[in-house]
Amino acid sequence: MREIPDWVELIFSLTSLIFAVQLALVFLLSSRYSDPLTNVSPLSPSAKGFKTAAVVPVYGEDEKVFERVIVKLTRLFDRVIVVGDGVSEPYRSIALAHGAEFHSVPRSGKRGALEYGVSLLRDEKYVALVDSDTEVPDETYWKSLAVLESGYDALTVRIMYKGDSLTARAQDFLGYYNDVLNRAFAMLGKVYVLNGQFSVYRAVKLREIIAGLSSRKLLGRLIVVGDDKELTSRAHRAGLKLTYLSSAEAVTYGASSLITAIKQLLRWTRSGYLYLFLDLVSLNYRRGFLYYIAGVVSVLYPILGASVTALGLMYPHHHQMLISLNDPFLWLVREWIKELLAITGVLPNEPRLFAVFVHKHFVYDSTLLLAGALKLVADLLTALATLGFVVQVLPKAREDPKGAVVSLGLLWIQGLLSIYSLITLYKVSSWLTRGQAPEKRS
Repeated sequence: MREIPDWVELIFSLTSLIFAVQLALVFLLSSRYSDPLTNVSPLSPSAKGFKTAAVVPVYGEDEKVFERVIVKLTRLFDRVIVVGDGVSEPYRSIALAHGAEFHSVPRSGKRGALEYGVSLLRDEKYVALVDSDTEVPDETYWKSLAVLESGYDALTVRIMYKGDSLTARAQDFLGYYNDVLNRAFAMLGKVYVLNGQFSVYRAVKLREIIAGLSSRKLLGRLIVVGDDKELTSRAHRAGLKLTYLSSAEAVTYGASSLITAIKQLLRWTRSGYLYLFLDLVSLNYRRGFLYYIAGVVSVLYPILGASVTALGLMYPHHHQMLISLNDPFLWLVREWIKELLAITGVLPNEPRLFAVFVHKHFVYDSTLLLAGALKLVADLLTALATLGFVVQVLPKAREDPKGAVVSLGLLWIQGLLSIYSLITLYKVSSWLTRGQAPEKRS
């Protein structure tokens, strides 16, 4: 009988333990999250003694969606700067009609539009970078300013997705998973990402970190995707004081179809890997240990999943504990049940200690015993952390059970996209552009 080498079992167990530790850390930190607004005095229009601005890059957006966004922004911000990325009408007319400025630049991507818009700032104290399809509630505006006034340099908020499609509802549900992750990072004084949909900065700090954003190159090619991840990386490297507001939200449009959602996930996954590698190469230690643990997991786990599947096909009859149904955690549960049944007299009273049982049946060397022990610890941590996550997202799941189920499907698809992104890593230069036209929405 062909069997999997012991060292392979050990590697898989270590990977599972890394994943479990990350999951447990995220759960524990997020459960202790304290919103920055807790210790901040509310800010009102009468108390605002400074100016604010919003920079809105636009390209190919549905004009009705764009108009709704601009109407809202011009009512909140002292100045709204719209930058057309190689486009003019109908956005110019809409912007000017509602009191916003409009500037057009040659088509160069979102990075160029953002950098140009920020270069137009004058005496504004705070500036928001806002996507052309993202609506900002009044409450979010005032909460953000109050927190920044308390001493923070930049912040991001919870992103909600709207739309009638099942895919959009699933994306909205995924926002709750992201909220758990973001709260964990905030507990460490970090942010996972300053969301491109809506984030607010101290203007003087943004000017410093955005310089050269549109000219960033890798392998001789301009990087077009991942502008928000680039700014997040730069903000950490510059030592800015960052935070995340779970109690504030901005609303954007979810994907209208599964294909659109998959394209978005692929782009986000690729840019995530790209900036993880760039941060590692540049030794950007200020991103924090949780960022790198999450990054390592995001790289290792897709590989682990693919390897498990491949080894399962190569060794269909093996009996070792990690890759077959004889998972240590399942063994433990089964043995506990047998012990309870033995105590009640349903089964003969035999020794059922887990370690003795496993060792007696199929563990005959220290490597496999260590692998089994690590995997057992990983399974226990994963089970406890998963239970905690379920408790946190259960209220939302009850509101939209179909969206919750589809969101799990999107997570599975993202796992496949992660594998694809890693396999095509040698084509990294092709990751540096969006390569697709924006979606029209209404």
